Amino acid sequence: MSNYKYEDAVKQLQESGAIGLVDLKSLPHEDLVELLEEIKVWCLYAGGKTEKLPKESKKKKKKKKD
Repeated sequence: MSNYKYEDAVKQLQESGAIGLVDLKSLPHEDLVELLEEIKVWCLYAGGKTEKLPKESKKKKKKKKD
């Protein structure tokens, strides 16, 4: 499998405004769940502006702090 991660998916969404099903399928389950939750929040509260999509995983930020 490829090394496609949360950050790659966010970068692709910010650049093109879309992400393919093949790309979603290649994400690890944990990253996929987090990305889909962030997309829901982003669509509801950020008005779909791509620059407001978090660039880094919140779970990874928590691990860095510990």
